[in-house]
Amino acid sequence: MLNFTKTPLAWKNLTHDWRRLIVAVAGIGFAVLLMFTQVGFQNALFDSQVKMIDDLQGDIFLVSRAKYTLAAEKRFPLELVNQARSASGVIGAYPLYTELTLSRLKSFGTEAPSKAFPIRSIGFRLDDPIFSSERINSQLEKLRLPYAALLDVRSKQDNFPFPTESDEELAKVQAELADRKIVMVGTFDLGTDFAHDGNLAMSAENFAEYFPQRKQFGDPLSVVDLGIVHVGDKTRTEEVRETIDQLLDERVFVLTRQQFRDQEIGFWDKSTPIGIIFTAGKIIGFIVGMVICYQVIYSDIADHMPEFATLKAMGYTTGYFLRLIVMEGIFLSFVGFIPGLIVSTGLYAMLANSTGLLLRMTPQAILTVLVLTIAMCIASGLLAVRKLLAADPANLF
Repeated sequence: MLNFTKTPLAWKNLTHDWRRLIVAVAGIGFAVLLMFTQVGFQNALFDSQVKMIDDLQGDIFLVSRAKYTLAAEKRFPLELVNQARSASGVIGAYPLYTELTLSRLKSFGTEAPSKAFPIRSIGFRLDDPIFSSERINSQLEKLRLPYAALLDVRSKQDNFPFPTESDEELAKVQAELADRKIVMVGTFDLGTDFAHDGNLAMSAENFAEYFPQRKQFGDPLSVVDLGIVHVGDKTRTEEVRETIDQLLDERVFVLTRQQFRDQEIGFWDKSTPIGIIFTAGKIIGFIVGMVICYQVIYSDIADHMPEFATLKAMGYTTGYFLRLIVMEGIFLSFVGFIPGLIVSTGLYAMLANSTGLLLRMTPQAILTVLVLTIAMCIASGLLAVRKLLAADPANLF
């Protein structure tokens, strides 16, 4: 049977000096905050980059082979989308247009800047089932008007200080896109990423009016940024993807949604320094926490050497002391993790509101940092206990 009368020595060692414990909790909490910041920004980068993919209806996507990321303006002919529509198992294929290089938005008013800022413009045919967002789909009739567009409410407000609380007030703002009048008839929610400070959504017809230079000769809508394919039987998505891939030429990739997401995340994680930077940040936070935790446990061992010597003289084994220090490290990790989690959650909310990035406290992020914190404290404890294990009890009194 379990003996519940045993003295919880590991917990008593930690809590006998509350001032030292508070300092330890603050130090480990700071290390937890550092790791949460790195994990949060890395996840926000990936989630924000694929948010547009997630918000699009579609099972298969056509992407130019030169388009290494969504921000790259590499296009392909509309005829490839039409060819994909003829493949067996396809119930619809639709074009999507985006523009950043030529897309410059500025507003006029006492508080709004006169400088034109880059913003991603998204054009689509209003009768095509492109977006899964009910907020966009409920405002399609508004977009049939000339000069009409929807403004992303999570666009960076320093650049686009539009009143988004009311559609009526928003529509009154005088603004220009690509040096042409534009009217904001409503809002939607997409968010920023590391390449785009904001978004506009509009009809394909209006899109062509604002960006006629997309094609020097002919229709500006004859070149497409993304092709969105709907499959009738979702269980045959991979089979249909292979059919389309064989049907089309080498100018485009034919990707499932998950393949498209993986390609986008893989680019930012492996082909840019960003993934390395965030990994380095997590390692630094881990090392900082290890140093702090090591100092706490080492000082505790040094202060209680006579007591530990007595226990060694009584016959307590090395395994007992290892278990004791591991338990102390685990206790220390949890009491330091909780305040770090609370502060990080508040920081996420504040930064998400100010940047428009998808900074979210997810269960995966919590579990990742918790495991790192426990490993950090246990490793520190095992390093600190070497002094005790190597000591001779006769020399410790």
